[in-house]
Amino acid sequence: MDSSQRYEEEIDLKDLMFHILYRWRSVLLVAVLACVLAGGYAALYNQSIFPKERAEVQERLEEENGILADLKAQAQPEAPAPTDAQGRTADQVQKQIDEIVKELEGVKKLGIPKYAVIGFAGAFFVLVFCIAIVYVFSDKMRGERELRERYGYYLLGVIPKQRRKKPLGGIDKFLRKCQGTERIAEDEAYRIIATNITNLSKDGGTFLVTGTVSIESLEAFTVRVVPQLPENIMLMTGAYMGTAAGTLEMLAECDAVILVEERDGSLRTRVQKEYESIAALEKNVIGYVLA
Repeated sequence: MDSSQRYEEEIDLKDLMFHILYRWRSVLLVAVLACVLAGGYAALYNQSIFPKERAEVQERLEEENGILADLKAQAQPEAPAPTDAQGRTADQVQKQIDEIVKELEGVKKLGIPKYAVIGFAGAFFVLVFCIAIVYVFSDKMRGERELRERYGYYLLGVIPKQRRKKPLGGIDKFLRKCQGTERIAEDEAYRIIATNITNLSKDGGTFLVTGTVSIESLEAFTVRVVPQLPENIMLMTGAYMGTAAGTLEMLAECDAVILVEERDGSLRTRVQKEYESIAALEKNVIGYVLA
């Protein structure tokens, strides 16, 4: 295994770790709920089920002790050992009594704190495992670097998503800082994208804005970025070329392509079809934008 392959595997593991950490609210909520349910079950068992089970075993024990006492009372010297209705001798009944005593010792109250901890830990690890499995087998793009690593595309910029305020948002902020993800204002993000397009377009030209996101999102992006571009740069907007013949016609006429994709939304299979169509016409991709 070469160093680049090891590096890619490390990056994937790091992305997976942060993918799980960003879902800490869901993990914690489910774990606490399982903790409460497990503790509640232990309390219910101690209050309702435990007394009945113990009384049942105690009753069997007293019954066997009574049978043993009768057999001992019937025993006569130099006479065959008496038996009960089931044909058991006193020794056999004593063995049965010993087994019931062990069973009675095993009927104990459940430790509520112990079950609560088991419920919390069990739900925590099961949910983390499920999140990891879904992440590994998902066809959705992961992270900001994937298109650069797969196809060599340049990242023009990231449009921040509108996020509603959540409790303990400082934890999310700390995670973004650890991941190295910078949050900037939306206007500044579009300025960065427009500047990168201007710098990379050199002598200008006509560029096709397309991607796997909805046509409404593509048009909204074009409306926001066009006023910040020089006059020698023209943008055409086309829906996902895998389902829109008109976009393929524009692809043949344009000078280069600008892709707009969605984090945790765009599917790799659709992005791959885009790549193949663009490569077939030998069109250059200026870069991609993540929305």
